[in-house]
Amino acid sequence: MHTMNVILVAVDGSEEADYAFETTLPIAKAQGSQLVITQVINRNAYRPMSNYDSTVISNVEDDARQLLDKYKKQAEEFGLTDVVADIEYGSPKTAIPRDLVPKYHVDLIVTGATGLNAVEKMFLGSVSEHITKNAHCSVMVVRL
Repeated sequence: MHTMNVILVAVDGSEEADYAFETTLPIAKAQGSQLVITQVINRNAYRPMSNYDSTVISNVEDDARQLLDKYKKQAEEFGLTDVVADIEYGSPKTAIPRDLVPKYHVDLIVTGATGLNAVEKMFLGSVSEHITKNAHCSVMVVRL
């Protein structure tokens, strides 16, 4: 069986991402994997607001750092010894498969299924669907 040396879990503060993270812990522990926990911040999504309030993006970054620190601590308490928390910038759809997979030599991406409604999905496609199509590694989509 192929070992999963590096597992990446993408989080965003949602209940689904939380479940994806919790699902990843026993897999990473059993495989002795490095766990990379990432949140990808799409600055463009906040640009209209940041024109009026310059603290918007720094608040989003602070929230992401707190979330990643919480997950990292939880992973270490679970018994994982090699845990990396990484904030990236861009669209999660492209940053995860294009930038993060090669950066960490990822073997498995774990992501929650996104909560987009049918109309959003028709125009945008889901993040997990895009990652699955474009990643050069295995992808596990976790549903609540």
